[in-house]
Amino acid sequence: MLSNLNTIPADFTQETSLNGKYIKGIPTAVTDPDVNTGNANHTHASDGDHGHAATVPSHSHTGVSGSFGQSSVNTGGDIVTPFNHTHNTTTSALTPAEASNDGDHTHDALSNDIEHRTITFYKKTATILNMSRKSLPRKMTFFYSKSGVLPTGLVENLLYDAKHFKGDPTPGTDAGSNLHQHDNEIHNHPTDISDHEHTISFGATGSSSPVGSAGPIGKAPGGHTHGPGTAATINKSSTPITSGNDSGHNHDDLNHEPSFKELRLMEVNVLQMGQVGVPKNCLFLWLDLLSLITAGWQVSDGTNDTLDMLDVYPKGKNTTPGGVGGNDTHTHSSESTPHAHTGADVGHSHDTTGNSDLVTQALRMLNAGGLDSPGDHGHTPGSVTAQAAQTITITSSASNHDHGAISNDPDSKTVAFIERVIAA
Repeated sequence: MLSNLNTIPADFTQETSLNGKYIKGIPTAVTDPDVNTGNANHTHASDGDHGHAATVPSHSHTGVSGSFGQSSVNTGGDIVTPFNHTHNTTTSALTPAEASNDGDHTHDALSNDIEHRTITFYKKTATILNMSRKSLPRKMTFFYSKSGVLPTGLVENLLYDAKHFKGDPTPGTDAGSNLHQHDNEIHNHPTDISDHEHTISFGATGSSSPVGSAGPIGKAPGGHTHGPGTAATINKSSTPITSGNDSGHNHDDLNHEPSFKELRLMEVNVLQMGQVGVPKNCLFLWLDLLSLITAGWQVSDGTNDTLDMLDVYPKGKNTTPGGVGGNDTHTHSSESTPHAHTGADVGHSHDTTGNSDLVTQALRMLNAGGLDSPGDHGHTPGSVTAQAAQTITITSSASNHDHGAISNDPDSKTVAFIERVIAA
């Protein structure tokens, strides 16, 4: 790697396949490197299911009962068929519960770029792998796995402390962030009035209204009322509506660093390392077959006094390497800012069943002529019309939820971290 050089040193060529890529250790000590992995961006799947409790205000319905049910002998003893007529009906007030359905939604896609400093990757074109003569030019950088005094000819590169490494033809640019938060996500909740029933009162406080043709003796039915009759089941029928079509929310600000291990970054501080060679415990990147690694070097897998760099990203750490952190996946905690959804109007109607009681002698009233009263009779319900649309009230403003875990892997290529295991 070269951190601050603008020209390619002799015997080296730029490894362009690593441009725009982070470097990640191979998953096992026997897995060949050079595999692309990760993604430049991520978003969380639409599994942020959550609901909001809600209610519909107490309400009733008005309607019209059906025609008379039967005739009976009136007070004068004459057989009288009452006029065909109707009664206004009123339903009892009721507050049904309402539950909103799950609000699936996806948050915006965000960059997987972690906090990094660009670095240019170079590979040595010479076939001599022991790097004993004119092998490393000044300003060449590489990793070192030990703390304490540095080997001769090396200084610590402080510019990469706490930074990740991303390939770029122009080194030395800081970019990315270890923290991210998804922007407000606007989503809807389809809502519906729950099933509920009303009890009908068949004109208990009203008068009948004559309809149709006159009865046999041409008398209109007298004004009269009916008792509530049998309880009527009113089956709700409504169309679901959407509440809260403008309710955005954020999730918590989260560190999305992938699993990493901290390494010291060394820089050659002499004109060349021809006399010194590469010291023990220096780490380089290997993109070729593992079977071609030369004696004196091995995959950094934690054995033989090497640092275990399998399946992790390197992160700069001055003085004391070996620290670990990050995670392979991340998920955001319950939504950090509770949010509410506005209510909405929903109209609904009912089908009715049941019968009114027969009108009794005590409830009869004389008709307009004062001559006859309607015979004993009952009514079957006709229709109950829907009242004005009901407003759904969202009662919960703090419906928190999580989203599914997502990979932290940025756009990367696997490399074998190989470590010098013998003295130069």
